[in-house]
Amino acid sequence: MWNIWPFGRKSEPSEQRSMTIDEFLAMAGIPNTGSGEYVSAGTAESLPAVMNAVSVISEAVATMPCYLYRVRNDNGREAREWLSNHPVDFLLNEQPNDCQTPYQFKRTMMRHCLLNGNAYAVIQWGRDGQPQSLHPYAPGAVVPERIGQHKYKYTITEPFTGAVRTYLQEEILHLRYSTDDGFLGRSPITVCREALGLGLAQQRHGASIMKDGMMAAGVVVTKEWLDSVKGKQAMDALERYKGARNAGKTPILEGGMDYKQLGMSNQDAEWLASRRFTIEDIARMFNVSPIFLQEYSNSTYSNFSEASRAFLTMTMRPWLANFEQQIKSALLVASPVPGTRYQVEFDSADLLRATANRTLCHL
Repeated sequence: MWNIWPFGRKSEPSEQRSMTIDEFLAMAGIPNTGSGEYVSAGTAESLPAVMNAVSVISEAVATMPCYLYRVRNDNGREAREWLSNHPVDFLLNEQPNDCQTPYQFKRTMMRHCLLNGNAYAVIQWGRDGQPQSLHPYAPGAVVPERIGQHKYKYTITEPFTGAVRTYLQEEILHLRYSTDDGFLGRSPITVCREALGLGLAQQRHGASIMKDGMMAAGVVVTKEWLDSVKGKQAMDALERYKGARNAGKTPILEGGMDYKQLGMSNQDAEWLASRRFTIEDIARMFNVSPIFLQEYSNSTYSNFSEASRAFLTMTMRPWLANFEQQIKSALLVASPVPGTRYQVEFDSADLLRATANRTLCHL
């Protein structure tokens, strides 16, 4: 009935996994965007807004307990029973595997899905037909393949030994994001790579300005040519007015010298505005308010409260439903008791309580 893992499973002969087009472009140093930047999950996360968006969503899911219930019809009303001793509930709330806590497992799966569009975990089945552990693998180590109508297999390269193993779909927990074919997900990084490439180019431009640009606050202008002696005298005179202790002192310029302050150019102002727009674009990509990306330029207490409620309903609820249903589909068989069914549910009460407490603190 089930493939008992790891019993009876042999490693396939070592083979070289074929390189994807993105991996080839990365190795060759060829940009994959019009801005000239190469965008991947790794380079995209170098943008603080992307890192923040991924952290906010993945950590919110990871902090929520996920319970397994048995639901039955009780005279026309649904009655729920928490199955605290069920192996699936144990994996979700106690120990998914030997190396991770439930928080770490859920956070890893969410990060993989947000950054790559797919998250994979190998299901270790016991002899009793129940799951014993869940082992996540990096998406880059997994090659999914359709082998028939509604039939799939997954070829996984072990990260340390290089051994290649093939698993059937019943042995994989596959979390997808924004899928078009129902099998493989697409990440915001892939779909919106041009917007991210623009953000990376802006970040590189700013770093170049800091490295090579002139950052002087002002210049001293004189009609006379200053030799090395007079130039040193002028610099020594100006030294008396530098630093916080000398702030507010009125400098006396000799020899017809004039001080001109350098302000922010229009080009610099446009660069800063474009950086803010990139943050807003990333917020749209991950369906979160800019407030959650630490962008407070237009925030008030009122719209912060609204953004918190929207985060729970518009951002988190779809992710939780996706995770819940995939867990149920991959880890649970139909209930043996007629008229009953299983239900997997994340408990978001802590997030709701945190929003309510924040509201009360500001009253």
